[in-house]
Parts: sequence; structure tokens; C-alpha cells
Amino acid sequence: MTVAIMGGTTLILACVGLPFLINARNGQRLLATGIPAQAMVESMADTGVTVNGQPMVSFVLGVRAQDGQAYRVTHRQTLPRIPMGVVAPGVTVPIKVDPQRRDRVRIDWGSWRPVPNGA
Repeated sequence: MTVAIMGGTTLILACVGLPFLINARNGQRLLATGIPAQAMVESMADTGVTVNGQPMVSFVLGVRAQDGQAYRVTHRQTLPRIPMGVVAPGVTVPIKVDPQRRDRVRIDWGSWRPVPNGA
């Protein structure tokens, strides 16, 4: 009986946690191999999910690719604490774009720098 409970608990935890692990791994790979671009935050909304103390946010981004082409993409990603009060609609953020699927993007928080007022 104990083995069945432990097995069931492990299965449930794997089913819940595995998508988060896969998403994190894919995000790290995209940051390492993606094509740099810029995106303007058009809108953002809280998803009600928190990952490692950071809120998961649904962003609508206006992407400007290196080739000059502009397009819109909806993207979900955690919002770190540092830029939390500064990132808002109208702000430009650095992103990495999947060269195979332009709708897959990742905000590059490590490269993000706030623009001073008046700049």
C-alpha cells in the first residue's frame, strides 16, 4: 500500500513539474542560440502562476526582427523582481527569437537595461 501511494505521488509530481522543467530548459537553450531582436511590450497580464517566487506574466510583444520585419507575438515568461516595477506597456526589451519558429521568443532579462527618463 505504501509503495502504491509513493508511486502515485511521484507520478503526480512528475506530471506537474515536468512541463516547468522542459519550459525552463527550452528557454535557456533559446537564450543561448536565438537570434537577438527587440520587442516593445504592448500589454502584459498576470497569469496567477508563480515560479520560484516570480510571477508568470503573459506578454503581448511587438517584435522588430533584425531583417526589419515587424510582427506581434503572445509570450508567457516569469518577470524577475528587479525589472518588475519598470517593465510596462511601451517599454522595449531585448529578446531572442527561435530561427526555426519566429513565434517562439524569450525575453533576455540578463541583457535588459532600463532606459533613463528623458532618454
